Amino acid sequence: MSEGRLLITAFPPFSNHSKNISQEVLDEIGRQEVGGIRVETQLLSVDEKGSHVVADRIRDGEVFRGIIHLGLAANRKEISLERVARNMISMTEPDNSGRFLNSDKVVSDAPQNLGTTAPIHILDEEFEHDELVVWSSDAGGYVCNETFYRTLHALDEANISDIPTLFVHLPPGEEISVEKQVEKVMLIASAMILRPTYDVVAALLFDEQGRILACKRPSQDAWAGWWEFPGGKVDEGESPSQALSRELEEEIGVSISPYHLVESSIFDYDDRTVRLQIWNCGTIDPNQISLNEHDESRWLTKEELMEVKWLPADLPIISRWLVEGIPN
Repeated sequence: MSEGRLLITAFPPFSNHSKNISQEVLDEIGRQEVGGIRVETQLLSVDEKGSHVVADRIRDGEVFRGIIHLGLAANRKEISLERVARNMISMTEPDNSGRFLNSDKVVSDAPQNLGTTAPIHILDEEFEHDELVVWSSDAGGYVCNETFYRTLHALDEANISDIPTLFVHLPPGEEISVEKQVEKVMLIASAMILRPTYDVVAALLFDEQGRILACKRPSQDAWAGWWEFPGGKVDEGESPSQALSRELEEEIGVSISPYHLVESSIFDYDDRTVRLQIWNCGTIDPNQISLNEHDESRWLTKEELMEVKWLPADLPIISRWLVEGIPN
């Protein structure tokens, strides 16, 4: 990870808007810190010149710990994390310089799309149960998208892959207050640049034959195709058993109270640390299960444990169970 500052940018009012929520949020953020990392704020102009500013700073050799561009999405109700910048300018109104383009490339002879370099999986974990924050794959065709694309293109040209960069579209203050949006932006910043530690709970579920349940992560997930125990992250204010009961209801549609803790471990991924607890949740009828988040499930005997590709945090435990037997 690069050293340096966290850069957060925003835009002033444009078109017929008397204010821009991104500027209001930026003003509130001021010169703060995220985990000891200084935040630098910069207001960009709503025109071609403004869209070049951060890209030019990258080309001049400036080093950032992360980059977050903020912009107004006047017709949205949630805070939108943009997955992709498109190499296309398609305006429905002029920018603040009077420029009006409706079918031009941002950068000639460059890729059609460039994806965010922010840690998608970490942001997924952080905002999994937050209805105010959603992913978007449409950054529009205005200066917001143009700025995002130019920044990602400059990073790509410089072969820089360790600066997480994201565009965040903010809804008007009438939808979500400025104070709440500042809070969410700082959470986004923290998730992007700090190594998080998550408390995760998982269920050891048996069928009447003594087999245990394993579930396959969905195709859209960062760990697509890997297998795990059903469960998930403990949210703030929850006990492990409360979190596991909630996760089982959400993921496989069953209401169960965990019996007792059978395993606990700590595992370091490249981007996060997981404190894992596995709880015995008893025997259930397989017909009760409804897969709401996973692509597939299997009931495995002890001899079949290694027939699926377990998540790295689960694998050391599974390997030991293969020798010692499955606890109950």
